Amino acid sequence: LKGIVDEVELLYMSSLYEGDEPDPAEVEALGAEEMRFNVHMPYDIDLAEKANWAVIERYAELLKPLRAYTHTIHMQEQGSFFENLSEFAERTAIPLTVENSGYDAELFSRLKGIPVQICADLGHVIHYGGDADRLLDTYTEEIGLIHLHGSDGVRDHQSLVHTDKGVLKTIKNFAEMQKITICVEVFEEKGFLESLDILLSL
Repeated sequence: LKGIVDEVELLYMSSLYEGDEPDPAEVEALGAEEMRFNVHMPYDIDLAEKANWAVIERYAELLKPLRAYTHTIHMQEQGSFFENLSEFAERTAIPLTVENSGYDAELFSRLKGIPVQICADLGHVIHYGGDADRLLDTYTEEIGLIHLHGSDGVRDHQSLVHTDKGVLKTIKNFAEMQKITICVEVFEEKGFLESLDILLSL
Protein backbone atom coordinates (compact mmCIF):
# COMPACT_ATOMS: atom_id res chain seq x y z
CA LEU A 1 0.00 0.00 0.00
CA LYS A 2 3.00 2.31 0.30
CA GLY A 3 2.73 5.03 -2.31
CA ILE A 4 -0.92 4.17 -2.99
CA VAL A 5 -2.61 5.45 0.19
CA ASP A 6 -1.76 7.94 2.92
CA GLU A 7 -3.10 5.87 5.82
CA VAL A 8 -3.67 2.19 6.54
CA GLU A 9 -6.37 0.70 8.74
CA LEU A 10 -5.19 -2.36 10.67
CA LEU A 11 -8.25 -4.54 11.13
CA TYR A 12 -8.29 -6.86 14.15
CA MET A 13 -11.49 -8.90 13.98
CA SER A 14 -10.95 -11.42 16.76
CA SER A 15 -9.27 -11.66 20.14
CA LEU A 16 -10.39 -15.02 21.52
CA TYR A 17 -7.87 -17.36 19.93
CA GLU A 18 -4.16 -18.00 20.21
CA GLY A 19 -2.27 -15.83 17.76
CA ASP A 20 -4.95 -13.12 17.58
CA GLU A 21 -2.96 -10.57 19.56
CA PRO A 22 -0.69 -8.19 17.61
CA ASP A 23 2.83 -9.50 17.24
CA PRO A 24 5.26 -7.04 18.91
CA ALA A 25 7.98 -7.54 16.25
CA GLU A 26 5.48 -6.91 13.46
CA VAL A 27 4.11 -3.83 15.21
CA GLU A 28 7.63 -2.47 15.70
CA ALA A 29 8.42 -3.01 12.01
CA LEU A 30 5.20 -1.29 10.95
CA GLY A 31 5.87 1.59 13.32
CA ALA A 32 9.23 2.17 11.62
CA GLU A 33 7.50 2.69 8.27
CA GLU A 34 6.68 6.20 7.09
CA MET A 35 2.97 5.48 7.17
CA ARG A 36 0.01 6.74 9.17
CA PHE A 37 -2.17 4.10 10.85
CA ASN A 38 -5.57 3.76 12.42
CA VAL A 39 -6.62 0.59 14.25
CA HIS A 40 -9.91 -1.27 14.18
CA MET A 41 -10.15 -3.03 17.55
CA PRO A 42 -11.53 -6.59 17.89
CA TYR A 43 -15.31 -6.86 17.82
CA ASP A 44 -15.77 -10.46 18.97
CA ILE A 45 -16.20 -9.50 22.63
CA ASP A 46 -19.14 -8.02 24.50
CA LEU A 47 -18.09 -4.55 25.62
CA ALA A 48 -21.23 -4.17 27.69
CA GLU A 49 -19.22 -6.33 30.13
CA LYS A 50 -16.67 -4.16 31.89
CA ALA A 51 -14.09 -6.95 32.30
CA ASN A 52 -13.78 -7.31 28.52
CA TRP A 53 -12.31 -3.81 28.18
CA ALA A 54 -9.07 -5.32 29.48
CA VAL A 55 -8.73 -6.86 26.00
CA ILE A 56 -9.06 -3.43 24.35
CA GLU A 57 -6.50 -1.98 26.75
CA ARG A 58 -4.11 -4.86 26.05
CA TYR A 59 -4.36 -4.29 22.28
CA ALA A 60 -3.84 -0.55 22.69
CA GLU A 61 -0.70 -1.20 24.74
CA LEU A 62 0.72 -3.65 22.19
CA LEU A 63 -0.02 -1.24 19.33
CA LYS A 64 1.56 1.85 20.93
CA PRO A 65 4.61 1.83 18.58
CA LEU A 66 2.25 2.62 15.69
CA ARG A 67 1.25 5.98 17.21
CA ALA A 68 -2.17 5.27 15.69
CA TYR A 69 -4.36 8.23 14.79
CA THR A 70 -7.33 6.50 16.40
CA HIS A 71 -8.63 3.16 17.67
CA THR A 72 -12.11 2.24 16.43
CA ILE A 73 -14.64 0.33 18.51
CA HIS A 74 -17.99 -1.06 17.35
CA MET A 75 -20.93 0.54 19.12
CA GLN A 76 -23.34 -1.54 21.20
CA GLU A 77 -26.82 -0.54 22.30
CA GLN A 78 -26.63 -1.43 26.01
CA GLY A 79 -26.39 1.40 28.49
CA SER A 80 -23.49 -0.37 30.20
CA PHE A 81 -21.50 -0.16 26.94
CA PHE A 82 -21.64 3.63 27.03
CA GLU A 83 -20.80 3.69 30.76
CA ASN A 84 -17.80 1.41 30.20
CA LEU A 85 -16.70 3.41 27.15
CA SER A 86 -16.81 6.66 29.11
CA GLU A 87 -14.79 5.24 31.99
CA PHE A 88 -12.22 3.71 29.64
CA ALA A 89 -11.84 6.84 27.51
CA GLU A 90 -11.40 9.12 30.50
CA ARG A 91 -9.01 6.79 32.31
CA THR A 92 -6.71 5.92 29.41
CA ALA A 93 -6.92 9.01 27.15
CA ILE A 94 -6.44 6.68 24.17
CA PRO A 95 -7.71 8.31 20.94
CA LEU A 96 -10.99 6.51 20.20
CA THR A 97 -13.64 6.51 17.52
CA VAL A 98 -16.93 4.65 17.86
CA GLU A 99 -18.43 3.05 14.75
CA ASN A 100 -21.96 2.18 13.71
CA SER A 101 -22.27 -1.50 12.80
CA GLY A 102 -25.30 -1.21 10.55
CA TYR A 103 -28.53 0.71 10.97
CA ASP A 104 -27.69 1.78 14.54
CA ALA A 105 -26.27 5.24 13.74
CA GLU A 106 -29.04 6.85 15.82
CA LEU A 107 -27.10 5.62 18.87
CA PHE A 108 -24.40 8.21 18.17
CA SER A 109 -26.52 10.68 20.14
CA ARG A 110 -25.64 8.69 23.28
CA LEU A 111 -21.94 9.56 22.90
CA LYS A 112 -22.54 13.15 23.99
CA GLY A 113 -20.23 14.06 26.84
CA ILE A 114 -17.89 11.08 26.27
CA PRO A 115 -14.38 12.05 25.05
CA VAL A 116 -14.50 10.06 21.82
CA GLN A 117 -15.14 10.84 18.16
CA ILE A 118 -17.46 9.16 15.69
CA CYS A 119 -16.36 6.73 13.01
CA ALA A 120 -19.14 7.12 10.47
CA ASP A 121 -19.37 3.87 8.50
CA LEU A 122 -21.23 5.31 5.56
CA GLY A 123 -20.92 2.04 3.67
CA HIS A 124 -23.15 0.45 6.32
CA VAL A 125 -25.52 3.43 6.33
CA ILE A 126 -26.00 3.25 2.57
CA HIS A 127 -26.29 -0.56 2.56
CA TYR A 128 -29.12 -0.43 5.10
CA GLY A 129 -30.98 2.34 3.26
CA GLY A 130 -29.96 5.20 5.56
CA ASP A 131 -29.20 8.81 4.68
CA ALA A 132 -25.44 9.49 4.59
CA ASP A 133 -25.94 13.23 3.99
CA ARG A 134 -28.13 13.55 7.07
CA LEU A 135 -25.59 11.74 9.24
CA LEU A 136 -22.81 14.05 8.04
CA ASP A 137 -24.97 17.12 8.69
CA THR A 138 -26.03 15.95 12.16
CA TYR A 139 -22.56 15.06 13.45
CA THR A 140 -20.28 17.30 11.39
CA GLU A 141 -17.96 18.29 14.22
CA GLU A 142 -17.99 14.92 16.00
CA ILE A 143 -16.94 12.75 13.03
CA GLY A 144 -13.23 11.89 13.11
CA LEU A 145 -13.09 9.03 10.60
CA ILE A 146 -15.17 7.70 7.70
CA HIS A 147 -15.45 4.07 6.58
CA LEU A 148 -16.66 3.69 3.02
CA HIS A 149 -17.52 0.72 0.84
CA GLY A 150 -20.08 -0.14 -1.81
CA SER A 151 -23.13 -2.37 -1.67
CA ASP A 152 -24.44 -4.52 -4.51
CA GLY A 153 -27.81 -4.76 -2.79
CA VAL A 154 -26.97 -8.03 -1.10
CA ARG A 155 -23.47 -7.60 0.32
CA ASP A 156 -21.56 -4.57 1.48
CA HIS A 157 -17.77 -4.10 1.52
CA GLN A 158 -17.97 -4.18 -2.28
CA SER A 159 -16.40 -1.84 -4.85
CA LEU A 160 -17.57 1.78 -4.88
CA VAL A 161 -18.66 1.22 -8.47
CA HIS A 162 -22.00 0.31 -6.86
CA THR A 163 -22.35 3.69 -5.08
CA ASP A 164 -23.91 6.83 -6.58
CA LYS A 165 -21.15 9.23 -7.63
CA GLY A 166 -23.09 12.22 -6.32
CA VAL A 167 -23.15 10.65 -2.86
CA LEU A 168 -19.44 9.82 -3.12
CA LYS A 169 -18.64 13.41 -4.12
CA THR A 170 -20.55 14.73 -1.09
CA ILE A 171 -18.63 12.37 1.19
CA LYS A 172 -15.28 13.27 -0.36
CA ASN A 173 -15.99 17.00 -0.08
CA PHE A 174 -16.97 16.56 3.57
CA ALA A 175 -13.76 14.65 4.37
CA GLU A 176 -11.61 17.25 2.64
CA MET A 177 -13.36 20.11 4.41
CA GLN A 178 -13.05 18.44 7.83
CA LYS A 179 -9.54 17.11 7.08
CA ILE A 180 -10.40 13.53 8.04
CA THR A 181 -9.57 10.14 6.56
CA ILE A 182 -11.83 8.13 4.28
CA CYS A 183 -10.95 4.51 4.91
CA VAL A 184 -11.95 2.36 1.92
CA GLU A 185 -13.05 -0.94 3.45
CA VAL A 186 -12.97 -3.10 0.35
CA PHE A 187 -11.10 -6.31 1.05
CA GLU A 188 -10.40 -7.53 -2.49
CA GLU A 189 -7.57 -5.96 -4.48
CA LYS A 190 -9.34 -5.29 -7.79
CA GLY A 191 -12.37 -3.71 -6.12
CA PHE A 192 -10.16 -1.73 -3.74
CA LEU A 193 -8.04 -0.21 -6.52
CA GLU A 194 -11.16 0.45 -8.58
CA SER A 195 -12.70 2.25 -5.59
CA LEU A 196 -9.61 4.41 -5.13
CA ASP A 197 -9.66 5.38 -8.81
CA ILE A 198 -13.34 6.37 -8.51
CA LEU A 199 -12.72 8.56 -5.45
CA LEU A 200 -9.67 10.21 -6.97
CA SER A 201 -11.58 10.99 -10.17
CA LEU A 202 -14.33 12.95 -8.40
